[in-house]
Amino acid sequence: MRMKEDHMMNGQLKPAYNLQIGTENQFVLHYDIFPNPTDTRTLIPFIESAPFLPKQIIADAGYGSQENLEYLDNIGIDHLIKYAHFDKEQKKKFKMSHKNLNNWKHNVEKNEFIHPEGIRYHFKYVSHRKTSSGFEYTSDVYVPDNPETAPQKTLHYNQNYQRLKNNETKKLLSTKGSKIFSKRKIEVEPVFGQIKANLGYTRCNLRSKHGVKIDTGLVLMANNLKKYVLKMN
Repeated sequence: MRMKEDHMMNGQLKPAYNLQIGTENQFVLHYDIFPNPTDTRTLIPFIESAPFLPKQIIADAGYGSQENLEYLDNIGIDHLIKYAHFDKEQKKKFKMSHKNLNNWKHNVEKNEFIHPEGIRYHFKYVSHRKTSSGFEYTSDVYVPDNPETAPQKTLHYNQNYQRLKNNETKKLLSTKGSKIFSKRKIEVEPVFGQIKANLGYTRCNLRSKHGVKIDTGLVLMANNLKKYVLKMN
């Protein structure tokens, strides 16, 4: 997969695994490794491989897909997860933009959206898209009468995902949610720095997914023991 460390500056591929960890007070409670480079498709199998279900999950935008948010709601795990473009949507420029659906008018009876410039977008069809995991995204597609002169040719409206994003936004922007989420960067990220800088673990000693998982587990165990000793002293 492509790595963040790219000394040749040519997007070179390297044999690697995607390490996922669940922590509390910087102690690693669960870990797993995956062959896919993105975090989006690791959350569900990571939770399913855990020996217990957490009461709450805090994660960054790499995990905020509709599939993941629906999954957590269905199994009853509370969550604070940024979805893609969350930070961008909080900026004044976006809030004033036509890309913000809050600036559109939605006529439910006529099933149409009205652009901030007054152009009407009528419902055309339902779009279905499946992921490699089998999850299906459904969006209502709206088109204007004159797409050639309209500010945008189509409007895709995923009602379920929009609802999930609105719920997540309310929690993330609340006083309590904002305070909890701010601790994420001092909770999980330092663990990766500690095993690299303090323990010198920057490359696996064993091969194969099974071997790499054993190798990584020993390092994470050493990290936990080291933190435990420091806390006791």
